[in-house]
Amino acid sequence: MKGVPGLQCVETVDSIKLATKLDAAVSSAAAAEATTAAAASASPRTVPLPVFVQVNTSGEESKHGVEPSAAAPLALEIKQRCTNLKVAGLMTIGQPDYSSRPENFVCLSNVRSEVAKVLGCEPAELELSMGMSGDFEAAIQMGSTNVRVGSTIFGARNYG
Repeated sequence: MKGVPGLQCVETVDSIKLATKLDAAVSSAAAAEATTAAAASASPRTVPLPVFVQVNTSGEESKHGVEPSAAAPLALEIKQRCTNLKVAGLMTIGQPDYSSRPENFVCLSNVRSEVAKVLGCEPAELELSMGMSGDFEAAIQMGSTNVRVGSTIFGARNYG
């Protein structure tokens, strides 16, 4: 897309409004790439942009994402209305304390089954993006296929 030519995926889609805007941006960028590609003999983007539906599995008001029960309807709406996007999976940012059973990871795994059913695919075809620097090992044990370990690589964030 313009300004982000290497964009491979968007992990934080939590509304049809956002999905629709992203779909239009991908369409516009693809058209521009096709024009540029024709002049440069390069290949324009031909596959839909993978997106992950963000699910608020912890119920915290400080976190974004749809309620678990709203994930499947949103995924279906994206599939039906946003031809330049492909629902590739689900993502969540869990609770800060992972000292006990990570119930938010179990929740996302259950939501994946519901989303797969409405999309007409196998659950294994949908990625699960859950787990960050402090809990990625537990997330992987719970089925995560994608972890975000930015703090381990770049250091802790300064929220001040």
